[in-house]
Amino acid sequence: MTQTNYTTEKRHFKHLSDIQRGKLEQMAKCGTYTQAEMACELGVSQSTVSRELRRGKTRQPDYQRNYYEQYIAVSGARVYKENRTNSHARDHHKY
Repeated sequence: MTQTNYTTEKRHFKHLSDIQRGKLEQMAKCGTYTQAEMACELGVSQSTVSRELRRGKTRQPDYQRNYYEQYIAVSGARVYKENRTNSHARDHHKY
């Protein structure tokens, strides 16, 4: 029996480039964009934007020693690269 209907589709996940991270940082600093608008502007999924904002969020002090959280593209890229290097299967034969 052959199956003609299937539910699996090829997924088209996209990673953010450094240029896209810079644009995302500008949009996050502006504060007038929603995550959906940021995703539409960058041409990626809203969940990608959400994960990237969470990944690159850092605590910054102001002049009165109060802390606020801000997205920084360089920090997001650093965490992304660390996660990519740790995500591959490890070779257990190396000692």
